[in-house]
Amino acid sequence: MRGTVIRRIRQGARKLLRDQRGNAFMLTAAAVVPLIGIVGSAVDIGRAYMTQLRLQQACDAGVLAGRRSMAGGTYTDAAEAEANKMFNFNFPAGIYGSSGINFDSQQPSTGASDVTGTAHATLPTALMYIFGKDQFALTANCTAKLEISNVDVMLVLDVTGSMRGTRIAGLQTAAKDFFETLSGADIGDGQLRFGVVPYSSTVNVGQILYNADPSWLSESVTLPSRSGDGWKEVEECGWQGSKWNREWVCEKKNRYFYRYENRTLPVGSIAPGSELTFNTGSNGSDETAVWDGCIMERQTTVFGPSETAPSTAFDMDIESSPTSDDATKWKLFLPAFTYDRGRTDPETSSTDRASLAEYGGDTAACPVAAMKLKKVVEDGTVVSDDEIDETAFDDYIDDLEAKGFTYHDVGMAWGARLISPTGLFASDNAKAEKNDRPISRHILFMTDGEMNTPRDNLSHQGLERSLPRIGATDNKDAIARHNNRFRQLCERAKRQGITIWVVSFGVSSNSNLNSCASSGQAYESNDSDELNENFQAIARQISKLRLSQ
Repeated sequence: MRGTVIRRIRQGARKLLRDQRGNAFMLTAAAVVPLIGIVGSAVDIGRAYMTQLRLQQACDAGVLAGRRSMAGGTYTDAAEAEANKMFNFNFPAGIYGSSGINFDSQQPSTGASDVTGTAHATLPTALMYIFGKDQFALTANCTAKLEISNVDVMLVLDVTGSMRGTRIAGLQTAAKDFFETLSGADIGDGQLRFGVVPYSSTVNVGQILYNADPSWLSESVTLPSRSGDGWKEVEECGWQGSKWNREWVCEKKNRYFYRYENRTLPVGSIAPGSELTFNTGSNGSDETAVWDGCIMERQTTVFGPSETAPSTAFDMDIESSPTSDDATKWKLFLPAFTYDRGRTDPETSSTDRASLAEYGGDTAACPVAAMKLKKVVEDGTVVSDDEIDETAFDDYIDDLEAKGFTYHDVGMAWGARLISPTGLFASDNAKAEKNDRPISRHILFMTDGEMNTPRDNLSHQGLERSLPRIGATDNKDAIARHNNRFRQLCERAKRQGITIWVVSFGVSSNSNLNSCASSGQAYESNDSDELNENFQAIARQISKLRLSQ
């Protein structure tokens, strides 16, 4: 009996082992738990990956917006607000079911070129909580910085009389912030150089020319001036007496006469700040004046408002250095010895007229000395005259004074000459100091108005009404001729590979300014705030705003 039971148990066990019915259900039931873990992990990790990617993109967008909005080198509350706005736009609350969202951006140190950011978010799991994983803590780090390789920037700034008051103050703020923005970029082994050409009726480049080669300045200058013609006895007649008892009386009097004519004055080889004395004063006396560094252009040739400048118009040449020919040299700008006689012919008169230096106002204005391209260095580290730091630049800009009439052509001519890689200063401009990478060259041309070139004003082209140089018949014709010269000088600069940015301030841009600018680089500024914004926009395009690790 006992053997039979055992045998039956063995037979049942063997039968059960051979029976495969229901095995699939059991295996499936056994696999459900790990399968849920695998699928849940895939779903939740995929969600976490997408959320992390979106968080990183939002962080990057935030710091880029913040760095782009910086005014100068300061990360302001307004810039931080722009960063937060861009982050929130790209990573809105509750996206993918996330919570605990936080974004913080800052400037690592005062004056640093970069903005850093950190973003946090918490993402709950959909299935992995079954296994004790309730959420993912996500973090993204991001940095945006401005970088510069090799950049030369020449600011050509309108400092004419119309810039007085709030306009010159707005320009000074915009220029200083522009410098701060670019100088705050990461330069590495590259170089950043700045130059400035303030212009009005002429430019003040005498010291730059004298330092380069004193022979580039002519030792004589021909001006509408005067010389003494001596004392002469003349008969002067007029009515004398009271209203009811008048008589016509003629009297003999001694009067000093002047010969108003063109004079060639020997000035010698002198540096700015030197005194000159000539007998152009009252009654033939000596007049002494200091040459402050402003210049008159070298020889020109008359060409019309729609004609191309001939090769003999040396004033239109932005590349060639002077030769021994005096026509290729620049002349001294000397309003103290210049007298307007109102016509081209000489005349003799006993009238003791004022020199153009005595007119005051905008007549014969000489702006602040131009600044040749200088290497930008950190504050307090300037060791040579070829370097400049932010403090020195700000001091220079603060000295700008608004006076004079508007001659765009002289500003563009000297902006191009001072930055040209093949011109007067090719030895300084052709190559970067520390590497063989190309130099990006930019002229930022700012003006608040159209040409204003009266023929009775002493300018870089002399006194047109008394000693014609450009052939203008009236003031309207003078403007047309100067505009033609301006347009051609712009084209010559662009052929040198120079990018020209034109910013009009307080006035609408016009065809002359638009044609001068490189493609798409003309800006209009209605007020000082817009001027600063446009300067900042240009600074960001000159430099490279990028993300870094």
